[in-house]
Amino acid sequence: MDSLGAWDSRKDLPLEINASIKHGKPIPRIDASTVGRSSLQGRRRYQEDRCVVADIGPNLLLAAILDGHGGPDCSQFCCQRLLPVVQGLLDAGERSLLTVLQDAIPELNSRFAELWQTEHGKGDSPGTTATVVLLRGGAELVVGHVGDSRAILCRDGEARKLTTDHSGALLAEKSRVEQSGGSVVVDDSGRHMVNGRLAMTRSIGDLHLKRAGVTAFPDTRSLEVKHGRDQFLVLTSDGINGVMTDQEICDVISGCRTPAEGAAELTDQALSYSSDDNISCLVVPFGSWGSNHRTSMFTNFGKTMASSSRFS
Repeated sequence: MDSLGAWDSRKDLPLEINASIKHGKPIPRIDASTVGRSSLQGRRRYQEDRCVVADIGPNLLLAAILDGHGGPDCSQFCCQRLLPVVQGLLDAGERSLLTVLQDAIPELNSRFAELWQTEHGKGDSPGTTATVVLLRGGAELVVGHVGDSRAILCRDGEARKLTTDHSGALLAEKSRVEQSGGSVVVDDSGRHMVNGRLAMTRSIGDLHLKRAGVTAFPDTRSLEVKHGRDQFLVLTSDGINGVMTDQEICDVISGCRTPAEGAAELTDQALSYSSDDNISCLVVPFGSWGSNHRTSMFTNFGKTMASSSRFS
């Protein structure tokens, strides 16, 4: 690590040249081929989780976890439409990634509502969480989310939650629901349920509860990735969050050789902890990947990235 806290440029990792020049320190290139992903149906009868990983041009990565409920229709719809919606906003000239996510997630909800109501009328509809990240130039990280899927940053080996579960247990969320005419009821399992039916206060879909205050407007935040300190970002569905702490999640991944191995190990661990939900995660590696492991993980990651045909 250099005096600026930047990733060590002596390691054999491909550089994001323009971003490195802009920031005055080496920034590694992170694209879709480097992201680890794993999704298990688990003990459920069907799989409602969906994952999205895609490159948008040469320097912008999109990654998202969509945890459906009430059926897979909404999560599948968003899985197919998320990239085109984000791409359309960028093509229209929007440069702020915060604005892109603030607009994209409600837009997905509007498009799903139009399709669902055309085909099924105005009855109950399925829904989905959405935790979406955009990484531009390997350094600018933006997160937008609705629901209880999470984004967790591992910095200096410690878990840092980048999202807050949208639950009726939060005073601000409960107040919005009640002001909209809905109610929050605590069930026998201790869950705070909107109108006794939904364990989250924000989502895409769930059209029958939109008048009760279940909004599709996301919380968003942005930060700069510190590659000298940040090992990885992990996105998780609540099949993992419900049985493991954020630090346990980071510790499992930190002990693995590659992001793909880390993702697979994490979902297997959640299953062994008796998770009764679908189980999904995405692991986005950063410059300090493997720095807490006793083996030389920088070298392994560097070889993996250098061997990819995507890198020049």
